[in-house]
Amino acid sequence: MVVVPERLRIIKLHWSWANGLTLLSQLIAFMLFGAVFLLFEQEGMSVDERNGAFVFLGVMVLIAVVWQAIGLGIARLHMIVKGLDLEN
Repeated sequence: MVVVPERLRIIKLHWSWANGLTLLSQLIAFMLFGAVFLLFEQEGMSVDERNGAFVFLGVMVLIAVVWQAIGLGIARLHMIVKGLDLEN
């Protein structure tokens, strides 16, 4: 695949905001998880509730993957609108 400078610029543009939103969503989810975990720890969290917390951590990873996919998908749409050849 030949890297056209315009294609690279578009990918970097959308990749950067996707990374920023990924970081923001991870920070918000981590703070929420920490607050809930501390609250449940004060109340005596059971094993079932801790398992739920681990499932939540798995969802955080999926959120990061989705943000990255959205960013690259929009970059591809941007290239199509600009008329750049996606095959080369």
